[in-house]
Amino acid sequence: MVNSFSVDIKRNSYGNIERVRQLSNGRVLYSVLDSNGNNAGKLSIPEEQVDVFESSYKEILKTAPKIQAYVSTNSSPEDIKKRRNLTRTIIGVSGIIGAGVPIIVLKNSTSITKKILGTVAGIVTGLAAGFVSSLGVTTPPGTLEFTKATRTLSKLDIKLEFDEKA
Repeated sequence: MVNSFSVDIKRNSYGNIERVRQLSNGRVLYSVLDSNGNNAGKLSIPEEQVDVFESSYKEILKTAPKIQAYVSTNSSPEDIKKRRNLTRTIIGVSGIIGAGVPIIVLKNSTSITKKILGTVAGIVTGLAAGFVSSLGVTTPPGTLEFTKATRTLSKLDIKLEFDEKA
């Protein structure tokens, strides 16, 4: 369990979440602060999910500046057009390679069905590989980690606390 959660996280332009205390119902209370340090609300997490919550939150804070920096430097219309063209090129070349491999491998086969199915499977595989490759090349650094942390947070039992006693 991370005991000094609010100490580990520095103030930042995204706001903050600080651990307040353990509630009597077995949940841990957090205070949500805006980017100016003003109270923006409270939330609670079951005690057994606190470590997952805190590590996911830290991962989001670690990767968000990388994504923001990438977007701010690569968001001109020319940059967007270059990334689109790069994506199309990667997917197209991968599809052609995917089609070419089975054609070469099956060139001596007498079965037309085998050649057609092999070529179609190769095209689909090539296009899928090209799509995944293009995502890896054109997405901002830290996007995968950010997405995993966000998905993890969405699975937790996070509740807003409206009670003044909280």
